Amino acid sequence: MKNLIPWVAAVAGGVVYFLGYAGFDMFWLEWICLVPILWAIRDQSPGRAFLIGWVAGIVTHCGGFYWVVLMFRQFAGAPWPLAVAGLLIMAAVDSLGFAVWAWGTRLICRDTGWNVAWVSPVIWTAVEKFWPEIFPNYLGASQYRLSLVTQIADVTGILGVTFMVVYANSATYATIERRCAGVTSWWRPAAVFGIVLAALLVYGAFRLDAVDKRTAAAEKMTVGVIQANLGAGEKQSDPEFFVREHREMSKGLVAAQPVDLIIWPESIFSAELASRGGEVATELLGGLQTPMLFGAVLRIWEGNERRIYNSAVLVNGAGRILGTYEKMVLVPFGEYIPFGDSFPALYSWSPHSSRFWSGENREPFLFNGHPLSVNICYEDIFPGQVRMLMRGGRERRIPEALFNLTNDSWYGNTIEPTEHLALASFRAIEHRRALVRATNTGISAIVDPAGRIDRRSGQWTRETLVGRIPLLQGRTLYAIMGDWIVWVCAIITLAGLGRAYRVSRLRAG
Repeated sequence: MKNLIPWVAAVAGGVVYFLGYAGFDMFWLEWICLVPILWAIRDQSPGRAFLIGWVAGIVTHCGGFYWVVLMFRQFAGAPWPLAVAGLLIMAAVDSLGFAVWAWGTRLICRDTGWNVAWVSPVIWTAVEKFWPEIFPNYLGASQYRLSLVTQIADVTGILGVTFMVVYANSATYATIERRCAGVTSWWRPAAVFGIVLAALLVYGAFRLDAVDKRTAAAEKMTVGVIQANLGAGEKQSDPEFFVREHREMSKGLVAAQPVDLIIWPESIFSAELASRGGEVATELLGGLQTPMLFGAVLRIWEGNERRIYNSAVLVNGAGRILGTYEKMVLVPFGEYIPFGDSFPALYSWSPHSSRFWSGENREPFLFNGHPLSVNICYEDIFPGQVRMLMRGGRERRIPEALFNLTNDSWYGNTIEPTEHLALASFRAIEHRRALVRATNTGISAIVDPAGRIDRRSGQWTRETLVGRIPLLQGRTLYAIMGDWIVWVCAIITLAGLGRAYRVSRLRAG
């Protein structure tokens, strides 16, 4: 039983972790979910700590990302056994980052005497940034409802919130450990954390007040979002009906109230273009005489080659194309197969996988003199991708609002749309811009520059959203400096590993 208990603690910690994440939304659990895992590795060798962390991570990923099975089923057409195997493989690979955190924390604390209260969050933050994942799932996203806590993201990005959550876990564990060991100043880790948390909350209150005042004084744009509640299956079986539903809902929206811009979700229809200029037939869009932003699969001739792009298109009221953006971060096995260009036979093994080209255009759309940034699908969960687009392209026209066109119907009626929205909401805080998300089946939303969800649709519902968004200027510290906190954490982590290595050499000598 003594040997089994650490593994039980790892599993328990993994369960608490995914229950506290966005979707299940018991966010308070994230402030204690790592405590049993830190306890489990306290007397272990670094190698055993690695395995314990790996088990905890696998439990976390399997529970929190069960919807990956549906993704493999619908995106790649995989049978159930292969889809489940895909989840297990992805969980095992992604969880290696969890394992590296446990290994590094145990090694550095054992061999250097550094305090686990700050070593643990430093390592976690560095690993969370650099460990590659298909679907990044930053721990800080679990706190998307706690606006006082999340405002630090305009300085540190979402990883600053992650740091605080892991710090809470580590300080709690260190306090309990010192109390059980009879240390006189056992309360010190908790007291230091309390001071840091108080400063964070004060900053959050100050920034919320300042952002609300800027938002109130800013020029506004009225947007209308169409959510037809039609998934990929309906689009493939009856594409004309799919487009017609969006037209009819748009007509009803415009008849009810005027809007500056109508937004349709990702890949509403397919079209072939000789170039990225020209016009789109107004009849196709409903003849509304209202500017529109919509997703489309564009087949564009470039030289003697026809390339297929997952695109966003902005048109004016007459249907003239004002700009296009082609998705840059493609979904593996859904929009392309890794190494498929070098080994075309791979596509015959996965006939449901598409062959899209990655876009290169970084320029914002210019709408009535206002630059707007657009991204597609899950690009909005990649902070670096959005930050790159928010630089304003060659002419440095810094976008004044963010738009995301998404099709989350691939994941069924699961928690994935909530996870996606939670992750995306941090882009609004990081850049202090309103974020408008249009999805086929939900959750569509308008997020204010403080990351608060101002309006949102239901999930798998047919409805429209209308809201007035502020058009803001300026750049945040995060927009300028990026993930500086990660580099600080990475340097400290490498220093700790170097010191631990020297200590082990001295022991061996």
